Order: sequence, then structure tokens, then C-alpha cells
Amino acid sequence: MKKKLLYMALFAISINTTAQVGIQTPTPQHSLHVNGSLQVVKDINVGGNANTKGNSGNRGEFLMSNGTGNAPVWKSIESENFLKVIYVGNKTNISPASGSYTGTHTTPVNTHENYSQTYIFNVSNKIDNAYLTYNSGTGLFTVVKAGFYNIVPYVTYDLNLNPSGQTAGTANSYIQRVSPSQTTLAGISTGHGERTTGLNHNLSSINFFNPGDTFRIRCRYTQDFRISSGNIHISYLTP
Repeated sequence: MKKKLLYMALFAISINTTAQVGIQTPTPQHSLHVNGSLQVVKDINVGGNANTKGNSGNRGEFLMSNGTGNAPVWKSIESENFLKVIYVGNKTNISPASGSYTGTHTTPVNTHENYSQTYIFNVSNKIDNAYLTYNSGTGLFTVVKAGFYNIVPYVTYDLNLNPSGQTAGTANSYIQRVSPSQTTLAGISTGHGERTTGLNHNLSSINFFNPGDTFRIRCRYTQDFRISSGNIHISYLTP
């Protein structure tokens, strides 16, 4: 029985003269060579030495190679210039729920801030509150972590309630920084002919924000209008 156990142990683990250990292989190619699956229940520690424990990284970090002969390192996504999607939202309803918002009825439409309406995303599919928060009552985004933010909204207008002779006009959609000072970060203005019943705008803006800064998406039209379905995604870039 002892010989059988010894034979099984030697078959499972092979140690050669250079202190390489092989599990399920008689010819290990590295200090530890596992020919099979590996299950890790707790930490994976990298780096360190004979007297210190290696680094197990932080939540959300990934392990990146440092090249042959060097210990791999834990990295955050943003530190490597990746886009990190931090907010995905949708507007699935029409506002107002009844009637229409009052249009400017005069041009140029971009001078009528008091007629603008905030585009509110009633469905938040994804939000990372470590970077920003969203108030679905006011449509206001508040920045938590300083850095560059890529804001990409898609908005639509509904003019189906407008009577004949009251659909032609100019639409203006824009991304607006609210605080610390009110500023238009990106905008688009388009003209539309009579019996236009719906229109859409795509916007995009990359800007640096500090913690506490706020921004929102705004819409206005020369004729009375409603705001219909749309979406937005916001990504975080390196600070």
C-alpha cells in the first residue's frame, strides 16, 4: 500500500533538479506547471518577495502583464485610457403627459432659454454613483469624480398634436452645464417644413468636470412641441 501511494504521489507531482514542480505533467516548463484547471478561492497576490506578500489589487481592477521576467500588476480601467461607461439611460414616455410645451414662436430660437425644457430619462439602465449621480425628477446630472466625460444623447420631438400650419419651425437641442456657471457645451439647430410630425437630434460632447458640477440635456422649438423617446450614454475618460 505504501509503495502504491508513493507511486501515485510521484505521478501527480514531479520535481526535477531545477526545483520545477509539475502537477499532472512529468516535464514542468516553469517553477510551477499545472496541466489542468485551477481554482482560486481567495486572493491572487502578485509581486512581493520571500519576506513580503504580493498585492491582491482593489475591487474592479484587472491584472495586466508587465512582460517576461516581471510580476504582473493590477490596473484600473481608466488608468489605461479605456472608456468606462458609467451611465446608460432611456426616455420611454412622452412629455408633457397631456398637451404640449409652449414654443418660442419667434426666431432665433437659441435666444429663448426660458422656453427650453429639460430632457428627462425616466429609465436608468446603468449608473455608477462613484462617478456621477442622476436626478430623474429634474434631469440633472451631478459629477462625483473629476475627469473628462463623454456625453452622447439622442433626443426626439413629437409634433403630432400640432394643427395644420403649426409644425414648420426650428428645433434646438443642447447639452448644458448648469453649475458652476450656465454654459452650452454642445448643440444642434435644425429647420423643418410644414407637416413635420417628428424629428430627432444626435449630440456629443467631451468636457472636463469637477466634483459638484452639474449638467443636463435641453430642448426647444419655435412651435409648440412634445419631447418623445430617446437615450443617452455617458463614459468616463482619464482625469
